[in-house]
Amino acid sequence: MKLFFSTPKNEHFFFGYYGKSQLNKNNTKILCLKTTFINKLPDENDFVEIGYFNLSSNKKKFFHIAYSKTFNWQQGCMLQWLGPDFKDNVIYNDIIDNKFCSVIINILTKKKSILPLPVYDVNSLGTQAICIDHERHFFCRRGYSYAGINNNLKNNKVVQNDGIWSLNIQSKKYHQIINIENLLKFRPLSNMNNATHYLEHLMFNPKGNRFCFLHRWKMPEGGIYSRLYTVKSDGSELYLLLDSGRMGHFCWRTNLEILAYAGVPNQLNKLRKNKKFIKFLFKPLLPIFHFLFKDNSAVSKLITGDSYIILTDKSKKIKKVALELKFEDGHPSFLPQNKNVFITDTYPKKNNNHEAKLMMYNLDTNTLQLIDKIKSNEFYNETALRCDLHPKVSFDGKFISIDTLEKNVRRVNLYKINQNLL
Repeated sequence: MKLFFSTPKNEHFFFGYYGKSQLNKNNTKILCLKTTFINKLPDENDFVEIGYFNLSSNKKKFFHIAYSKTFNWQQGCMLQWLGPDFKDNVIYNDIIDNKFCSVIINILTKKKSILPLPVYDVNSLGTQAICIDHERHFFCRRGYSYAGINNNLKNNKVVQNDGIWSLNIQSKKYHQIINIENLLKFRPLSNMNNATHYLEHLMFNPKGNRFCFLHRWKMPEGGIYSRLYTVKSDGSELYLLLDSGRMGHFCWRTNLEILAYAGVPNQLNKLRKNKKFIKFLFKPLLPIFHFLFKDNSAVSKLITGDSYIILTDKSKKIKKVALELKFEDGHPSFLPQNKNVFITDTYPKKNNNHEAKLMMYNLDTNTLQLIDKIKSNEFYNETALRCDLHPKVSFDGKFISIDTLEKNVRRVNLYKINQNLL
């Protein structure tokens, strides 16, 4: 594996979430976000500069595209190349006229098209986006939300008409396809009562005919319960794929399979569904219990059965894989040319000397390959200001890009994959 490109050492650059290619289709341009600070959460007065580097040039010149008022350190502004050609058009989220929205811009002509909703994910054809209510999300996960609009009417445990929307990118028309109040009635659990409910982590499958998402709720007794759903792109055929309550990160392997880091169904995870059990029987042990789950320690993962698993859509089939990584939640993505190989990472923490690992795992041979170890700034690690690697695979699977935070500078690294190793 070869380090192919890095952003300048004297300025802050990053991209954000995994699951989308930072490079265009022919690997000549790499999108980046540029900021002037890294030491606080973005607020309503901050903005991020959107641009790209031309990889066919030896000069590290940053070409400006636009600015956005909506960004966070984990997911950026959902900047991405727009299909089906993934060449000249990009889409990103912004605030215009005091409303969250998304913008399509041609990087050559700078021609813009403004869409009425901010996007969470876009299908590969560039025709449909799936969206959440970011005004609501602000009160649920500050590190994954946008500042700029503070609507206190949405600061409730359950917000009526919260849900998921389908946005037609051509017509700019949108409609709700998932309502959170319906999810509360879908196989209800007692631990849902008096909890704070929200939706996040929407992801299309490669074909774009189905997507997955998380319904999460923060329980007043402590802890977060997560359900993984799949659904058709029109909101029909809703399926509860995993109900163990423990969900990390995931990606589609094929149109039918999902690789996830999650807890498997077992007796303890089953007990967590019961509000009375958590509140009364666990009450004397709650401080220890909460510490284990909050810390995501190896002990808690062993108890809950956390590991990488492969789920088959619309079935109860669960297969544990990559057992060498059973204590390491990461951000996985499969290589498009080999669906037995996925890229993932680990978090930089105190217990691993604040080093994040970038790795490749082969499911066919059950072999783990270390690509790089990156020392991360310990001042920001394990906080909302942290920098996860969030490895992103190029459209052809020949490159991997990551975010880093070394020596108090946010940077982007780009690696070229040795195809002989696959």
